[in-house]
Amino acid sequence: MIPNLTPPPNGPEYVAYYRVSTKKQGDSGLGLDAQQAYIAHFYQHKHMIAAFTDIKSGKAVTGRLELQKALALCKLRRATLVVAKVDRLSRDTEDALQIYRELEGRLESCDIPNLDKFTLTLFMAIADRERVLIRLRTQQALVELLKRRGQWRRASEPFQNGLATQKANAAVRENARQNRHNRRAITLIGRLRAEGCTYAQIARQLNEAGFQASRGGLFRAEQVRRLLLRPLDELPPENG
Repeated sequence: MIPNLTPPPNGPEYVAYYRVSTKKQGDSGLGLDAQQAYIAHFYQHKHMIAAFTDIKSGKAVTGRLELQKALALCKLRRATLVVAKVDRLSRDTEDALQIYRELEGRLESCDIPNLDKFTLTLFMAIADRERVLIRLRTQQALVELLKRRGQWRRASEPFQNGLATQKANAAVRENARQNRHNRRAITLIGRLRAEGCTYAQIARQLNEAGFQASRGGLFRAEQVRRLLLRPLDELPPENG
């Protein structure tokens, strides 16, 4: 809304300030419509000279360009800043009190009639405590959820000091080596099977050739059979 800088009529001037937390809320009007309805109801007969809207979180007032414009206009015209709810101004007590001081008390909120420094401090302290409690409840709920899923939110010490990463990398390298080792063994097994060797005979030849099973031990007939289970699952069974 473009500020109306025409000479004011008798009586005080007001500047409306709205805030929504996300771009999605700003585009959809979710939350914004309610704020506008509150101010339209309580200030329908007041001289509203401008309105400003920020799409920002309520954690801090820094970076809220529209709020800074609203404050500048209020100082220039000695107008009163109006919000639908005090938490739309800020969720931080110190920030809200600083704005109150900058405007020399010219601050009003639809949810707090007869707003003064005492009531502002009281309501902001309650809002600030509720914000902390919400964060704690959210964190606790997440911890309980992760517990139920068999997970834990905080990384264990091996993951924090990097030891787990080193072990994982070593495991990857070892798996790659084993895969190459297994491919060579499977090639040999396939050739020996084609020649009519039994699993036990193949296992003996693999051991004599220096091949090792996946766990580092000697090959047995069952291990040989498992390596070729899928390629050979249609062959007639034989006595190993």
